[in-house]
Amino acid sequence: MRQSISVVPLTLALVVLAAGCATSSTKAASALAGDDSAASVKESDLKGTWRGSFGQVMTGDSGQVQGDIVTRISDDGTYKTTWTTKLVAGSSRGGRLEMAGTVVADGSYVRFTDARSGGRMTLRRDGDALYGVTIDPAGKRVTVAIDLHKVSPSPEAP
Repeated sequence: MRQSISVVPLTLALVVLAAGCATSSTKAASALAGDDSAASVKESDLKGTWRGSFGQVMTGDSGQVQGDIVTRISDDGTYKTTWTTKLVAGSSRGGRLEMAGTVVADGSYVRFTDARSGGRMTLRRDGDALYGVTIDPAGKRVTVAIDLHKVSPSPEAP
């Protein structure tokens, strides 16, 4: 039992490292190629509703941030995401955050750029799943792991 517990932090650290590398290479590639969001979304079949969850990685003594996430991607290369944070023991908040902006597919990676802040989040795509790690957009203090699954081909679906 003790071995499996010590493997979890190492695994999470590797995921964080891989996501960081992926973000850097994606930014460099997009700077050279330019952004054609609508064509990218149409070619990659990203359009639709994606649902999943997020949870704080390597919690330490800073509490726990977790919740649900819904992303609707339109074929014009835009997205709307709703983060619903659950109020759990040790958490300083519960609430809802809505974000919107552009989305670009780049091979097996998908980059979301928030229209208000300009912040970027890059997730890896594997079929009908998007996953990765990013800084919690609400608190901007902790890293969260994200796991989304496509539930509908239409972005208007609930």
